Amino acid sequence: MMRPPKAVFGGLMTFRRHATRLRGLCVGLASVGVMAHAAGVQAPLLPSNHALIITVSEYQRSPLPGVLTDRKLATELATRFGVPPQNIVQLSEQEVTREGLKQAFAALSEAIMPGDKLYVYFSGHGARYFNKVKGQCTESIVMQDMHVVTNAEFAGMTKPLSAKTDKTVVMLDSCHSGGVANAANSRALSSPVAAQRPKFSAEASSPQCALAVNLGSFSTNRGVDLNTTDHNLVILAAARNNEVAWDTSKGGALTYNFSQCLGGNAADTDHSGSLSMQELTDCVQARLDKTQEDTAVQHATLVGNARLVPAFSDSAAGAPPPVQSAPPAAQSAPVTSAAAATPATPAPATSAPPAAIDTLAALNDIYNQRDDRWVVEAKLGQPTLKIGSNLNVSVRSQRNGFVYLFYQGTQPDSFYLLFPNQLDSANAISANQDLALPRSDWSVTALGPRGTDHLLVMVTETARDFSALALPAEYVSQAGPFEKIQRTPQAVARIGQIATLSAVARKPACQDSPSRDLGVARQCSNVFGASLVNVEEIE
Repeated sequence: MMRPPKAVFGGLMTFRRHATRLRGLCVGLASVGVMAHAAGVQAPLLPSNHALIITVSEYQRSPLPGVLTDRKLATELATRFGVPPQNIVQLSEQEVTREGLKQAFAALSEAIMPGDKLYVYFSGHGARYFNKVKGQCTESIVMQDMHVVTNAEFAGMTKPLSAKTDKTVVMLDSCHSGGVANAANSRALSSPVAAQRPKFSAEASSPQCALAVNLGSFSTNRGVDLNTTDHNLVILAAARNNEVAWDTSKGGALTYNFSQCLGGNAADTDHSGSLSMQELTDCVQARLDKTQEDTAVQHATLVGNARLVPAFSDSAAGAPPPVQSAPPAAQSAPVTSAAAATPATPAPATSAPPAAIDTLAALNDIYNQRDDRWVVEAKLGQPTLKIGSNLNVSVRSQRNGFVYLFYQGTQPDSFYLLFPNQLDSANAISANQDLALPRSDWSVTALGPRGTDHLLVMVTETARDFSALALPAEYVSQAGPFEKIQRTPQAVARIGQIATLSAVARKPACQDSPSRDLGVARQCSNVFGASLVNVEEIE
């Protein structure tokens, strides 16, 4: 059978039946059938995901009964993040010593392969002691035997693992977990709310470092901040460096509220179809502000990759309530992304449709899951594209892999997987070799209107599966040889999961934990590099 010729653009379009207008770009090619699935909120359980859950409730002088609940909630969160039960390591009560921590991190280092994901959780007391060498208060977490591990030491145990993993998420539900300030004087700690206990150990602290701003006065001499700028690491601390965190009858205030937010109470404020760590943290803080007294409010502190999505939904899993989408805020100036327009006559709250997905935000969610140590360059043939001219892009990758090209055009519903496609499925790329797209038998031509097009170029270590089996027709519609992605939360979340998950992830070889070695880890890798570029369409 003869291959359909390339469409010709400009003036009247020849071979119109083989061309597809993308409302911004026009692509000349043949037609293709397409896909869909229903999305949940449970990430797939993968042997490449690991968790270390560290909890202490039984302190001799100041027990924390809520930590027993934290232990259960943290295990549920690990499962939500896709950690299988056999990969959840529990370190609790008498096991939580300085040496116990060192051994647990050492064992994790042996078990984890490059490209794996890690979730580390701690719930227990925090403390502050005066460091004579540094002349300041140093914050720490308190072991069950009342010895302390400083935040800097804990970060030192975590950083080598984060250098090995693709992504590491750390949650610290203890006082001063975001760093600490010096106290002006010493006072007995007492909770302003009877149902709350401060997760702070005065016994393990120095008298001059015993106060926090949400319990009393403090000086401005700052201590050590637990901080990171590593794109592959995100740390959520229960309180600022000058605050205590609270233990309640429902568990730690941070842990309980984070669980509630992930379970359906968080707002998808950027309308991307997924929840980032920043959106989850904002939800946690809003709940803390409502339930804690003004003088005792703790402030959740997030550092590292705030745009990390801890769990793209898995359509195969059972799910708690769906992600809520916040209504678009009023705009004082035009927005460049594809936000939903506000209806002229708002519908009643009970029947209002969910806000439309912002496809640029959805692309950014995928982009922010990349491994930024993997350099991918995408160079446009020209920085601006005159309407009627063709798009050209050159891709270069630091590693061997497979190329995927997503496109979001100048209209809200222009969201496509352009490459690979029905006419060109050869998407392998060799390290440090240029790949020019489109190839000779297909083209992408600007048809307007004026505005900004966005291209996400992914290079994955293993192939992805965008077939009709993975994306049935309610998620993707027919658009020539391309997959046009529907602007629904379910469709976009499913795309996010497939983009970040190897096509072989659920095959037996990748699900067998005991047989995992470096070779298997690479064959089943979910790691990818990415580049996000813009091109202006002009007249």
